[in-house]
Amino acid sequence: MCGKLGFVILPPTSVDSLPDNPFTPDFGQQPSRLVGRDDLVATLKQGLGTGPRDPRFTSLLLGPRGSGKTVILNHLKNEARASGWIVLSLDATTEGIHERISERIDWGRSTHESVPDDDTDITSRRVASLRVPPIIWEREATRTPRPRWGLRRQLTTLAEHAAEHDTAALLVVDEMHSGDFTELRRLAADLQHITKDELMPLAFLGAGLSEMKRTLLEDKRMTFFARCNRGNMPPLSRINAHRFLTATVHEAGGAFNDAALDSLVASVGSLPYRMQLLGHSAWNAAGAPANTIDANAAALAVNETDRLMHERVALPAWHSLAESEQAYLAALAAFGGEATPRQVAQALSVNPRTLTRAWRHLENAEYISTDGHERVRIADVITVGSVKRIAAEAAMHTYNDPAAQQPSAIRCNAWMPRAHAKCVLSLGHAGRHRSR
Repeated sequence: MCGKLGFVILPPTSVDSLPDNPFTPDFGQQPSRLVGRDDLVATLKQGLGTGPRDPRFTSLLLGPRGSGKTVILNHLKNEARASGWIVLSLDATTEGIHERISERIDWGRSTHESVPDDDTDITSRRVASLRVPPIIWEREATRTPRPRWGLRRQLTTLAEHAAEHDTAALLVVDEMHSGDFTELRRLAADLQHITKDELMPLAFLGAGLSEMKRTLLEDKRMTFFARCNRGNMPPLSRINAHRFLTATVHEAGGAFNDAALDSLVASVGSLPYRMQLLGHSAWNAAGAPANTIDANAAALAVNETDRLMHERVALPAWHSLAESEQAYLAALAAFGGEATPRQVAQALSVNPRTLTRAWRHLENAEYISTDGHERVRIADVITVGSVKRIAAEAAMHTYNDPAAQQPSAIRCNAWMPRAHAKCVLSLGHAGRHRSR
């Protein structure tokens, strides 16, 4: 059966006959259970419950793509709402964060009738209603518009209202790494005044990529965020991955054979998002729960997960990097994903000191890790396979485009907090950085 646009519409019986896949490989979608995050969730809940004097009452979650930051935020939002808190939730991916917070406050008024209104005064007057006979006097409520309050006053009033009703308000801001600095500075100043100085019950939970350590958190005009309690997303362990995959499949009526489960667990790595992709793909490949997830389904799932991780995680992360950082990862990949800083510098024909900034940013962003023997390894966000694939695609583009074959110097791209820009000079340049 076809719809007006020409695509096939499955009859309801066909859709209903498909068993639900128990895995949730979507950014921020709540999984059936949280694994490897118990300690983090417990300490954040304890901090929120203690109140404004507890450093954890205002917290930031930092981690790479796919580490589960948004899942934790959503879990804590649900816990707060269930406890009667007023929750304001948004992300910082687009401008206008102050206006959107105001919109959330307006929404709060529609769902919490006792939340005070900020843009009208309510008065009453007696009006005559002509009902013959006689004339009956009635009381009519009217709203007189007044100038809209600023964000600080709105949030202060909201916190005061929460305190009067023995509860609290929670402001949640996701994707802070992509936020407008001017807007976030204003928000930081407001939260500093309301929560830290006035000790009012307005809690804050923010989340962003680990790269914020060298950008937003180094900005001298956002000390509030720099002083927030930091919850770094812990890497997923194999034990937790084994427990999650086993429990999720069994509870949905499916089954693994041992070889398939071992293969999937070995491929999970440190990111919960990859674990969800593996489980989802294996379930579909096997046709579970009717069929057991076997080694063949697991192998297909690993290949599909590698493809999706490359498209959804590795590529966005790669394109966010400076040229010097991309070159660093490419050199590491050429060594099989692990080398010493000196070997990387020799491969790029530069002094090791010129790569210090690139190395620090990659480590802060959790794209590389360093052990005690000073060997550097590519982490799970942009894998060795993804780097080699990107390099192969770039080489093919260069081969097909003669104009792209001209050699070009790698830019320094060092971040300059005061200029809020990256250095445009060549990697290894002498003297100070320049933005133009």
